[in-house]
Amino acid sequence: MSTLLRSISSSCLVLSHRRAHQQTLGRRHFRVFPALWDQKATRGVPYKDLVVGVPKETAPSERRVALSPAGVQALVKQGFKVQVESGAGDESKFSDQQYRDAGATITDVKGALGSDLVLKVRAPSLSEADLLKPKSTLVSFIYPAQNPELMAKLSERQSNVLAMDQVPRVTIAQGYDALSSMANIAGYKAVVLAANHFGRFFTGRSQQLGKSRLLRSWLLEAEWPV
Repeated sequence: MSTLLRSISSSCLVLSHRRAHQQTLGRRHFRVFPALWDQKATRGVPYKDLVVGVPKETAPSERRVALSPAGVQALVKQGFKVQVESGAGDESKFSDQQYRDAGATITDVKGALGSDLVLKVRAPSLSEADLLKPKSTLVSFIYPAQNPELMAKLSERQSNVLAMDQVPRVTIAQGYDALSSMANIAGYKAVVLAANHFGRFFTGRSQQLGKSRLLRSWLLEAEWPV
């Protein structure tokens, strides 16, 4: 990238001096940058050579799964190989057969965590991190500042980590904004719980109530699960 930037910056001055001459001739001239044609540049790995693993969540009371059968079908359609740990979707009401029908392979915990690309909801434990394939990629909620030991372990494994909790809330990253979607779900659940205990109809839009921080904090103080 630095070579490309240097080539562009050095050629801008030359192009500016030649612009008047080109306009007088009435012709269009194109300049080729050698850096763009560098055949030795690092290339990516084809999708068909990558294995995506989905392990079962082991955190207490965690019912989510990192990938649904519909998500598996979308990845398989793009060429990825997907393997799901047996029972990973049980708490989310997704059976192993549904994952098979979507094109995934059912495997054990070592197979799921030993994949090239591991998708997980909760951050892996230290013992789970030991099962990660060296130089693999992990996509999960990591919270790096709160898990220094885990970060050190992942560094030892030379893992590439995408912390979903660190994705900024900007337009270009909207498709990766998992925090907002989880907050919306928590808000909707808060409305249902509050309506059940309130005893009367709510006024206004439930969506606005669901996004209310005051309502969620009130439910948390009352020790109701949100």
